[in-house]
Amino acid sequence: MNNDHAMAIVCDLALCIGREVTRDALLTQVLQRFLFHCACPVGLVLQQLPQGEYMIVKAIGDEQLIQQHGQPLALPAWVSDGEQFSLHGAIPLPGSRPYPFAYRLRIEGGYLMLLLSPRTEDGAEQLCHLFSPILGNLARAIQLCRDSEQLALRQQAERVDMQHVNESLLKAIPIPVCYQDVEGRFIGCNPTFTQITGIRRAELLGKRVDDILPPEMADEYTQQDLEVLRSKQPQSFEHSLIDRSGHRYQVLNFKDLFYDHQGKVAGIIGALVDITHIRESEQHQRTLLFQTIAALSSAIAHKDPGTAGHEKRVHDLALAIGQHLQLPQDRLDGLGLAAMVHNIGLLQIPADILTRPRELRPVEFELIKLHPQAGCDILQQIDFPWPIATIVLQHHENMDGSGYPQGLQSDAICLEARIIRVADSLAAMTAHRPFRRAMSLTDAFAQLTRYAGIHYDEQVVNACLCVWQAGYRFTTP
Repeated sequence: MNNDHAMAIVCDLALCIGREVTRDALLTQVLQRFLFHCACPVGLVLQQLPQGEYMIVKAIGDEQLIQQHGQPLALPAWVSDGEQFSLHGAIPLPGSRPYPFAYRLRIEGGYLMLLLSPRTEDGAEQLCHLFSPILGNLARAIQLCRDSEQLALRQQAERVDMQHVNESLLKAIPIPVCYQDVEGRFIGCNPTFTQITGIRRAELLGKRVDDILPPEMADEYTQQDLEVLRSKQPQSFEHSLIDRSGHRYQVLNFKDLFYDHQGKVAGIIGALVDITHIRESEQHQRTLLFQTIAALSSAIAHKDPGTAGHEKRVHDLALAIGQHLQLPQDRLDGLGLAAMVHNIGLLQIPADILTRPRELRPVEFELIKLHPQAGCDILQQIDFPWPIATIVLQHHENMDGSGYPQGLQSDAICLEARIIRVADSLAAMTAHRPFRRAMSLTDAFAQLTRYAGIHYDEQVVNACLCVWQAGYRFTTP
């Protein structure tokens, strides 16, 4: 064998090592090439187990050995020990015909490759010496493939966990929710959808809108879906539906895109709010809006379980402050709703940043500072009778203009936002977080007083102190 031939073999093996991305494909390709170059009919790759035994992870050329894949295998010491490449003597392999000769190639990481032959192959011993640097590359390639596969398994497990969370959330939402793929076929709904519409999940799956709605309504519905896909923005539409009894009712249909784990558009999710009686009763309208806010608030708790109850504490304290300031009931209603969803924009922040057990880095805090605008963008799609989106947008503004996102000052910040700013700060300071312990009430009120007129509205801080002195306390953990 001349140098050119040897170099060609080395290059061939090196190229096949760098070509595969899974361990099984890598071992298959490499073992086939080793067998070809050494002119051996049967090959094994064994992995050493913690107990000292070996396990067959790849076999080629012997059906009985292939059937032993994954089984533990005890080998004599002379098979696994030693530095020589050639083994003379029949290796006791389960259910296999005898192979009195083998080439042994040891791979870092506890792997052993055996190239089996019924006879000695002339010249292959010299060839085996060329494999040493290649075996080092092979060991690294195997480790990379294993790391990649383990990462893929973890990601798959995370996707399954997230799917379970999403299913639980959909079941908890007290409004009908359905979702379609990008082709317009329904792929699921929550139990409330079935209760309201009378359409069972099995009847819905795989159907299109024109299969379940009259032609004129189906066409309107389809146009709405196309608008969501075109704009890639949340949309809300009002239209009518007919239940099984023939009764027509009005709904508000909130739609948005949802995405797969690769970030590609996977379909459209829609939430239906029956507004038939809203057209007849303002009180009924407010009741449904409160239900929607409660569902949105529960979504925040699912995003960051560590802050569960925060929205309720802010809601209750904000209303107590508003009542002390003698706000009319209509403004109190709007204040309460805004307090329940003041952090809805956090749904667009990665969960691992929200739950990170350390103080945020500057770039991470800049992401957090986007949540008032994100919350405003979500809420302005809903036609509330109160300026909910504006209140949410301004709830981190400071009286001296040092807040965000707009740097507003003093009276440019609406009173409801100034109230939530104080209630939000007190609730946050006195609650445990992954990166710090809760502050005492004494220290928290000292912070409010210190920054009254700077970050906080002084009148609101004084009202907060008054309601606390009058006996108000947080009632949720």
